[in-house]
Amino acid sequence: MRNDPVLPKAVIRLVTVRERRSGRDGDGCGDEDGPAVERYRVVTWAPDSADRLLVGYYATLAEANAAVRYDIPDPASVVTGHAAFGMYGRQR
Repeated sequence: MRNDPVLPKAVIRLVTVRERRSGRDGDGCGDEDGPAVERYRVVTWAPDSADRLLVGYYATLAEANAAVRYDIPDPASVVTGHAAFGMYGRQR
């Protein structure tokens, strides 16, 4: 969810896809499906899945995570301590 307390920025899922192999002449024509590999698929988040946009496929979770753009919060707006837990703070 990055730094937004309500709306996430992206969805990252581990999926199995087939790598694309180019044809013998290397021109991209006659592409064939290669072996199945696991990749992290990143899409922008939206309440309706039809509104999500593909960011890309990445070999590692770190690469997928780095592809998610986010806003750097204003340090003054970051809630810390017991206030960060809202009603779940310990009361005595």
